[in-house]
Amino acid sequence: MKAKHLLHAGLWLAASSMAAAQTAPGSASAKSTAPTAQPGGRTLSLGGGSGGGAVLSREELRSCMKQQASMRSQQDEVGAQRTALNSEKDAIAAEQQALREQRAPIDAVKAQADELNGRMRAFAARVEDWNRRVNEFKAANRTGLGADREQRKLEKEGQEMEKDRTALEAERESVSAANRQAVDDYNARVATLDARVRDWNERNAQLNVRASTLEDARLDWVTGCADRRYREEDEIAIKAGK
Repeated sequence: MKAKHLLHAGLWLAASSMAAAQTAPGSASAKSTAPTAQPGGRTLSLGGGSGGGAVLSREELRSCMKQQASMRSQQDEVGAQRTALNSEKDAIAAEQQALREQRAPIDAVKAQADELNGRMRAFAARVEDWNRRVNEFKAANRTGLGADREQRKLEKEGQEMEKDRTALEAERESVSAANRQAVDDYNARVATLDARVRDWNERNAQLNVRASTLEDARLDWVTGCADRRYREEDEIAIKAGK
């Protein structure tokens, strides 16, 4: 009897390569409030530093503030998705462990099947030897008491082998049914887990790309917005809807 091939769950869980969560760019508490000597009122910096380059125009400041709010929101979303993915990764690891534990009884049934197969091969060799001796007896066409005794001996041995064959067939059916059900259940769980792992890896890779893109945008924002000064009166006007 051939033992049914068992699937193995090859689980590759992609390591998170998302950049470490950054403090939301240009939080209000990071603003530098030190007055400057430039004309037109006090100037501030979204990055909290002394700033450099030309002072932001009101429209540039408006755009920078919109970008800042958008990046804060996206950072929150990425963080929430990362938390969810990490939690799901733990659940997948738990399912892997459960499958490893489920594999133990399957291996036990397989060992039982292998042992039964060995006995059935031995029985087949025994039947082959008996058939050979029966054919030799018939070919010899012997008569007399000795021939009668040998014939009865062969017949008795044949009856015993028939009982052994019936018992082996019944045991084979029982072991085969148990092994088939256990393997089918195990393989179904493996297939489900494989699909779950592939889906997790795809979503994890997509989130890593999004996090990397967001980090690039943050660095651009730092250069174009956070490291430049703006007029406080422009900020007040923007917040007032002007």
